[in-house]
Amino acid sequence: MEHIGGEFTPWQILGAAEAVGEHEVYDLRFATGGALDSQPHSVGCREHLTVIEGQIRVISGDEDSLLGPGDTARYPADRPHGLAAEGGPARALLIVQDS
Repeated sequence: MEHIGGEFTPWQILGAAEAVGEHEVYDLRFATGGALDSQPHSVGCREHLTVIEGQIRVISGDEDSLLGPGDTARYPADRPHGLAAEGGPARALLIVQDS
């Protein structure tokens, strides 16, 4: 993932090191205006994002959703995709499968 704008507070890896590439779990924290942009991962990769606080816009290819606390998005990550905090800071859990 790479930073593309706003202020992004570091993410924390919650999963085991040996699981990287297969099943990764992250605690993401965005400051107001924070965003992440990701290039496509390997074919078949999917991400599962659950918002804990604030609002996060999820874009995967042509799909675009605004999520609030308790909302979950499951989307293809084998195409360009991104996350952006809207309206203030935000926090979410992200699971990446088969990256």
